[in-house]
Amino acid sequence: MKVNIVTADPSGYDTEALFVFLFSDDKPGLRQRPDLKGLRKLINPLLKSGDFKGDYLSSLPIFRQVSHGPERIFLIGLGRKEDFKPQKLRRGSAVAARTVRDSNFENAALLLPQSLPGIDKAEDKIEIASLGFRLGQYRYSELKTKDKKKEKAIKQLSLISSDDPNKRIAALAARRAEISAKAICFARDLTNRPANLLKPEDMAKEARKMARSTGLKIKVLNMAEAKRRKMGAFLAVAQGSASPGCVIILEHQGTGPRKKPIALVGKGITFDSGGLSLKPGNSMENMKTDMAGGAAVIAVMGAAAEMKLKTNIIGIVPVAENMPSGVSYRPGDSITTMSGQTVEIISTDAEGRMILADGLTLAETYKPRSVIDIATLTGAASIALGNQLAGLMSNDKDLKDRLEKAAEKSGDLVWELPLFEEYFDLIKSNTADFKNTGGRAAGTIIGGLFLKKFINGTPWAHLDIAGTARAEKDVPDTPAGATGFGVNLLIHYLRENG
Repeated sequence: MKVNIVTADPSGYDTEALFVFLFSDDKPGLRQRPDLKGLRKLINPLLKSGDFKGDYLSSLPIFRQVSHGPERIFLIGLGRKEDFKPQKLRRGSAVAARTVRDSNFENAALLLPQSLPGIDKAEDKIEIASLGFRLGQYRYSELKTKDKKKEKAIKQLSLISSDDPNKRIAALAARRAEISAKAICFARDLTNRPANLLKPEDMAKEARKMARSTGLKIKVLNMAEAKRRKMGAFLAVAQGSASPGCVIILEHQGTGPRKKPIALVGKGITFDSGGLSLKPGNSMENMKTDMAGGAAVIAVMGAAAEMKLKTNIIGIVPVAENMPSGVSYRPGDSITTMSGQTVEIISTDAEGRMILADGLTLAETYKPRSVIDIATLTGAASIALGNQLAGLMSNDKDLKDRLEKAAEKSGDLVWELPLFEEYFDLIKSNTADFKNTGGRAAGTIIGGLFLKKFINGTPWAHLDIAGTARAEKDVPDTPAGATGFGVNLLIHYLRENG
């Protein structure tokens, strides 16, 4: 899909479909919307009659009886202006994309409002709208055989801006949106893929493909190499499966080799049965999603390389299946981690923190300036925060503040939870340094406290995406299934903190 940024009178712009965004505060006359000057006569009657009220994500088609300009006009509501957030433009643009897809249009145009609260730069509007439109086209269909719809691919999207943006900067914004959308969709595809088609070795293959296509350096540690590095926590989880685990290490060198890297660590459990602490049957169906954090890290590394970000980044993804077998690790076992610390196993279903423990220790060997891990770590996170907010814990206020800022810009929202040290008493052990779980109370915080034990003073943040990695219902920019949550957040963070 080609994206054009144009400055034009939308009423005379030739396109199959023109999408116009309106706020519920926009009144008949539209005096505060100079960008709609040429369309006032068409839109005003609909506002006066109440046929269109501008409610969030509402839409209304209008057919024009003229020989030039757009063949069809669609009004899309953004809700009240005072409630506007950037992700509302993203989702409004996704509504447009779904309309285009379902109608088999080959070209379309979005009229970007001149004034949007919280978005000051024209290039930011371009990036958000373009990203939303691309995400609105996403479907997971790689396994469909009979029900695939024959759809025309849209050839051209025009973004009409009355701000007359700098063409070079606007083109870069549209390119960033293209790369970000590609990364998010990559993470969605991997996370949606059934576990029988995405074993640890398959995830490593996908990472190698990503490295080849983007110029990333890659190293994949097999089980023997992990043993040589004394990654006991990772090996304990991986040993129960007939499919060997591995540790993926990706490197992006965007600046001089002496510059300390940012390290990203993602949980890559391709299927989580709970191990010997077996999950209930009705809790297993979506456990293919337990590698969403790892998929996000691989996707972000590819995007960083494509964007040529001027920072050094290390991406580490420990990948394993958590399965019950005669050689699985057991409740009551004591495991020696790569850090040398020992962990008493209370539940084999607290496996994510085990593989991340060694992943974080491995990350520390690169002497990073900061470490961010992302994981579907605890079911407690979805109970506490639902499916719109990820839990954020950090030992560094500056890192935490920067991630929160990136979250607001990206639309991947987070909420800080406290690393309340007193709760560490819940995982004290009589036989090892500490236990791998402390029961149901404060489960998300305890998960964060556990991981913190494998960080030696480096600024570190933990993102628990257990509630946000999967959507049960469609929203315009995210079909039901894997969301790709965290990809856009980390891309924004890396762009702004190189």
